[in-house]
Amino acid sequence: MSSQQQHHKYKRPDVSVRDKKLEVLNAQLKKVDTEISSLRKQIDQNQVNDATQQERKKLQDQTKEIIKTQAELKTRRNAIHDSIKQLDSQMKRKTNEINEKLGRKAKFSTPQEVKQRLAEIEDSISSGNLSLVDEKMLVKEMQSLNKLNKDLVAIEPIKKSVDQDKAKIVALKEELNQLNPREVAAKFETTQEKLNTLVSKSQTVYDKRQTLYNKRSALYNKRDEIYSQIKQIRADFDNEFQAFKQKLEKERLKREEDQKLSKLLEEKDGQLGKLQEKLSHAKQPAFTFEIEAIENALLSLDPTYEKPKKNVFGELEETKKPESQPVKAVVADDLVLVSNEKEQSNYSNTAPSKSKKHKKKQKSAASATSITDNGRFSLEPTLIAMLAELDVIVPISKEEVPKAIEQLKHKHENFLAKQDEQTDKNISEVEKEIEKLELGYSKKEEQIKKELEAKRVQEKQDDKENN
Repeated sequence: MSSQQQHHKYKRPDVSVRDKKLEVLNAQLKKVDTEISSLRKQIDQNQVNDATQQERKKLQDQTKEIIKTQAELKTRRNAIHDSIKQLDSQMKRKTNEINEKLGRKAKFSTPQEVKQRLAEIEDSISSGNLSLVDEKMLVKEMQSLNKLNKDLVAIEPIKKSVDQDKAKIVALKEELNQLNPREVAAKFETTQEKLNTLVSKSQTVYDKRQTLYNKRSALYNKRDEIYSQIKQIRADFDNEFQAFKQKLEKERLKREEDQKLSKLLEEKDGQLGKLQEKLSHAKQPAFTFEIEAIENALLSLDPTYEKPKKNVFGELEETKKPESQPVKAVVADDLVLVSNEKEQSNYSNTAPSKSKKHKKKQKSAASATSITDNGRFSLEPTLIAMLAELDVIVPISKEEVPKAIEQLKHKHENFLAKQDEQTDKNISEVEKEIEKLELGYSKKEEQIKKELEAKRVQEKQDDKENN
């Protein structure tokens, strides 16, 4: 298919149509960019003066510092509350430990009180005014007090620890009272009021700037929409153009496949033609040239021999002996023996030659012997060459002729006996060559199709990666 026919078959996407659409959108885009630039200038012009901005920044920094202080106060107060709770819990645990050791009904809580009571009991006993029962009761009380005194001495460190915890709690509560967040909160409110007053004075400027910001955002959105439309138009055109290229590429690959297959078929037909010609030669009876040469040699050497001929069906018919024609005699003394060291080939499929050389040889061999006036025996050079080629003895006298005739007839019989078998073998070998050729070209054709298919797949993959 020609390039012009392809363009008629596949319509190329029109660039001018795409450019006209883009031209309209680019004009809109230019207009939007101009409006955005104008709004930027207005935003830059509507600014709060530097003094106000500095004052505002100062108040904002103070506010941040107050908030930081409040956070630190809160953290410290929470830590103090946690410490008080922890100390209070320790005091309760220690108090319970003291009560468990002394008992809740103990009348004395210090060793001094116990010593004082013991002294009183001793005085009472020493006075001798007590009855035996009272004295025993006092002795029993003394024993109890001695035991209680030991317990009081043991818990004295615990009681001191409780007193220390109480003192710590008092100190922590005093520190908590000093960390009054109200002063910081009041300072924060004062600073915030100043900041709000400053902001309210600049609110008009802020409102106008916000309006300009809103307009600019709307224009940004509109510009993005135009960009999206431009991108879509370009993408649609690119997709159409890509589809167009793929169609052309598909057509090109199809042409390439057809060309390769056509070239392969042409090459196959050429080689197949040669093999067909070879097959036609192989179908000719084998050893035709050798048999024909032997028969011509026999005609020359044996006057009684009649050369058989084949009819149109390939059957042998007896024919009359052709008349001998006088030829130039070669004196036997001048003959040179030719030795053929080359062995007879097992395979011979030479068709009857149509060349003038072989015709001349066969014609000359038909009358290749003669006897001169002086009785000397002579042979035609062509007959000598033929006998040498057939590996038959070349007679140099009449006495050696029968031996040569016997060898020729023996070879003639051998060639005829092997002719059909050799012919079938020749035909079979050529047919195998044809079959091998057909199979080889079938594989080549399949390979070409696979390579082109792989090329299509690779090109599609490359297109996807590029996109």
